[in-house]
Amino acid sequence: MPKLNVPPTKSNLLRMKHDLAFAKDGFEMLDQKRQILVLELIGSVESAKRVQEEVRERMAEAYRALRVAMVRKGALGLASDTVAPQADHGANVTQRSLMGIYLPTVEAQHPEFAPMVSLLSGSPALDEAAAAFRRALESVDRLAEVENTVIRLAREVRKTQRRVNALEKVFIPSYQGTIGFITGVLEERERDEFVIMRLVKERLERARSMAHKTKGEGNHDTAGI
Repeated sequence: MPKLNVPPTKSNLLRMKHDLAFAKDGFEMLDQKRQILVLELIGSVESAKRVQEEVRERMAEAYRALRVAMVRKGALGLASDTVAPQADHGANVTQRSLMGIYLPTVEAQHPEFAPMVSLLSGSPALDEAAAAFRRALESVDRLAEVENTVIRLAREVRKTQRRVNALEKVFIPSYQGTIGFITGVLEERERDEFVIMRLVKERLERARSMAHKTKGEGNHDTAGI
């Protein structure tokens, strides 16, 4: 198991345990964030698929209407109608926050359709084509929003996953290995100190015993004299 290069002291052991507990809390929070983001990403991908299909259908409808208008008015007639004043379209892009990520919200402004040319020169088919393209634009706006949401969520999921992996596979095992190493060294030191203290105690007891014995023999010799 990998370990960090730190001196095996009690202060380092306490610090490493504190950092490990903090890392485990961070891992749990990041893992929960990752799960929430994955669920949100799955939902956004499904929404993107639905809107993509909607865009395809509406664009196909709009081009069908355009072909009908071209058949009825001809290419030159449509070209002359394109010089008519066009409606102003716009979009307001705001952001919403999800787990610290800013996701786009697109609010498009497409004015209600009105005939672009006079009643005499206009064509219902052309008006229907213009209305169909307006509906397609609304779907394109929604597609831009959900696709950007998917991109940002996917990027954040990858980033969060890298952090989770770093904590789970590198940081936490390194600290656990270091704590185990320091704990083993400190326990070995305690055992050595215990053995040394026991040897010192035994020597002191033998020394006191010898001293008492020598003193007792001295008193016996003095009494015999």
